[in-house]
Amino acid sequence: MVATACSHPERLLTDFPAVGDRLAIERVDVTNEVSVQELAAAAGRGGDLYAVVYNAGIIRDQPVLGMEDEDWQRVLEVNLTGAFRVGRAFGKLFFRKKAGRLLFVSSVAGRQGGRGQANYAASKAGLEGFVRSLAADLAPRGVLVNALAPGPIESRMTRDVMTLAGEEVVRRIALKRLGQPAEVAALAAHLLAPDLTWLTGQVIAIDGGFNL
Repeated sequence: MVATACSHPERLLTDFPAVGDRLAIERVDVTNEVSVQELAAAAGRGGDLYAVVYNAGIIRDQPVLGMEDEDWQRVLEVNLTGAFRVGRAFGKLFFRKKAGRLLFVSSVAGRQGGRGQANYAASKAGLEGFVRSLAADLAPRGVLVNALAPGPIESRMTRDVMTLAGEEVVRRIALKRLGQPAEVAALAAHLLAPDLTWLTGQVIAIDGGFNL
């Protein structure tokens, strides 16, 4: 079974069709430790949990000089601390099983930043450091931990950004178009494939040649 933590999990049925009825969709507030623990406990009782994908994320863009503390803290709470809570809870399950996959969704912003995205970029840079550290912790038990770093993707979350700066963003993409959620899902499916067993602690960009 593959579980996912994301804002709109129902889209995975179309974006990630390969998992079919092996996908468990549950809404969870990743800023609430009790909710995360309850989800992990329920998944653990099933006994067949194979992988967890962390795709929860928000943006609250604002130049640093005008950014409020709440905008900074909220983005880090969801994008980074939420990932820590999920990684810790499900990491314990996989640690006991001596098997499992944890896949986190980062962003190219974690590597290069972006105008008005100090909070988002910091959260994703922190996430990538967390992924590498968690991978080192769990590797002796055979648990694989990796991350994807998508470039600009056509999605609900990026709609406002693209309205303001769409042409500039597309010009910076070598393939001259936005990525699609299904394309990211296809790479996620590959990273979760049972025969890919010697890859951990990696952050893999899927960005259409962004900023080449």
